[in-house]
Amino acid sequence: MKPSLKYIISLLIFLLSFSGYTQDSLKAKENVVVLSIVVDYGKLVESLFNQQTKWEFGVDFQFLPHYKLVTEYGFASLNPQSVVNNGSYNSEGNYFRLGLEYIFVLNANRYLSTGFMYGNSNFRDKLNVQIISEFWQSVDLVREREGLSANWIEWVLNTEGPTFNTSDGPFSKLSWGMKFRIRFLITDITQPEVEILAIPGYGRTYSNVVPAVNLFLKYRIVL
Repeated sequence: MKPSLKYIISLLIFLLSFSGYTQDSLKAKENVVVLSIVVDYGKLVESLFNQQTKWEFGVDFQFLPHYKLVTEYGFASLNPQSVVNNGSYNSEGNYFRLGLEYIFVLNANRYLSTGFMYGNSNFRDKLNVQIISEFWQSVDLVREREGLSANWIEWVLNTEGPTFNTSDGPFSKLSWGMKFRIRFLITDITQPEVEILAIPGYGRTYSNVVPAVNLFLKYRIVL
C-alpha cells in the first residue's frame, strides 16, 4: 500500500468515526474498568501489497474515566525500497510499546485520546550489495547483524468511533479508528561500516523524528 493511499484511508476513517451514531457504548463512565483488545488491520492490509510483513496487536486498560494504559506488541520484516543502490536491505524483529493516554469525551459515542508511549525493538538486519563491472573487480557484499536494539518515545493522538450502529449485542463493543504518531528516536544506532536503515516498530531511520499512522479495530470488555 502506497503511503498516500494509507493516509487517504486514515482520513476517511477519521470522518466515519465521527459520524452521527447514537449509541453510548464508548462513553467513559465513573467506576467502570474497560479492557480492550486492539488489532492493527492497516498493517495486515499493507502486507498484502508489498514485500514487507507486519502485524501488531495491543491491550488497553481504562482504569479511570479519563485515563488508559496502552500496551502494544508487534513483528515486522521491513524491506524499504530505494535505500540501497544495486542491492537490498532487510530488517526483522519484534517490538513493544507502553504508554498512558488521556481521554477527551466529545459526546456519548466518540472521543479523542492523546499521550506518550515508550517503544523498544530487538531486531536483526541484512545488507546485500552487488556491483558487476567489466573493467573493475565486481563487488558482492553481504553484511548480517544480530542482536540490534533501539528505543524511542512517541506522542500519539487517537480517534475512535463505533463500527456499527447498534446499542446492544457483541457488535456494540466493536469500534474502529486511527492513531497518529510522532516518534522520537532516543538510541544512538550508529554502526560501523553499514548504518541501520529501518527499525521494526519505528520505521525508516532517515530522521530521528518520524510520523506514522495506524488503523485499528478494537473490542471492549467491561470488567
